[in-house]
Amino acid sequence: MTCTKWLAAVCLLLIYSGVLAQPKPIDDKAFFKEDRPVKMTLTTDIRQFIAEKKDLNYIDAAVSFTFPDSSLYQGPVRIKPRGNFRKENCRFASIAVDFKYEKSSPFSKLGTLKMVGGCGSAASHEQYLLKEYLVYKIYNLLTDMSFRVRLLNVDYVDTKGKVKPYTQYAFLIEDVDDLAKRNQCIEKELVRFSPLGMQRDQTTLLYLFQYMIGNTDWSIPYYHNIKLLVQKKDTMTMPFPVAYDFDITGLVNPPYGGPPPDLGIERLTQRLYRGYERTLAEIETTAKIFIDKEEAIYALINQFEPLTAASKKEMIEFLNGFYKTIKNKKELKSLFVDGALTN
Repeated sequence: MTCTKWLAAVCLLLIYSGVLAQPKPIDDKAFFKEDRPVKMTLTTDIRQFIAEKKDLNYIDAAVSFTFPDSSLYQGPVRIKPRGNFRKENCRFASIAVDFKYEKSSPFSKLGTLKMVGGCGSAASHEQYLLKEYLVYKIYNLLTDMSFRVRLLNVDYVDTKGKVKPYTQYAFLIEDVDDLAKRNQCIEKELVRFSPLGMQRDQTTLLYLFQYMIGNTDWSIPYYHNIKLLVQKKDTMTMPFPVAYDFDITGLVNPPYGGPPPDLGIERLTQRLYRGYERTLAEIETTAKIFIDKEEAIYALINQFEPLTAASKKEMIEFLNGFYKTIKNKKELKSLFVDGALTN
């Protein structure tokens, strides 16, 4: 392991304390099954991370996790900024965390994970972050073919003392290989697929889900905010598309983003259906999945304590419009059948 001089003492301290306090590595599968937030401290050169986020590669950092049962895990990691949009438009980019940097670390089984934090340190940015976290959790209610997430309550500490420490929620996203394994699949990459060549049931669900949350920033053929999985036992079967990256959506509605300019809509809260043709029977079958989960979705939002009452109201009012549409057979046919893309 190599650490910069400014981080060497921190790393050595964490490694020493880890030897005494960490009997076994964190179970990466169990980690994402738990809903209760983890208390995390991230120590790094925050000013460098912010100032050089467009070009920065991995830099050294130290992490500690305190789990709900009070168990403490500590160790060195590496981090780098990720997400082209966030690098350009946010003070603080999303982070790729290399937990396997030190092989003997208790974090090593977590691999390299995406960590999503607020666009800035203000309380309003935290609310947008929490909304996006809930979008992932809603997706989980609808299908197992979705990324799991784990909520974090993060203390950001600057090693050089030039940035005032602050605390904000964030979340980690499950690794795509773990998502694939629990669905008996593997990831399919670097092959151009037509949207019409996808597994129909899962793709229809994805179409309605993207419409529900007001997301237009995705593309199956270009792998844009989409991962493709194929059955492990038969890799020639039609792929299953899985969506991710939900901050620039109507359900989150942050002030720093908007819909792609070529789609003819002006606001994130203007829904636009981007699904391909399906029969009415297919749409009705998929709509029933959403209707059956309506109560659970609203409960998920209303019972999520970190979200303010105003944020809950905004999310629920936006979802109300979707449910009104899919419960009306005439609108269901007009929008999702007659209004579907054909090529």
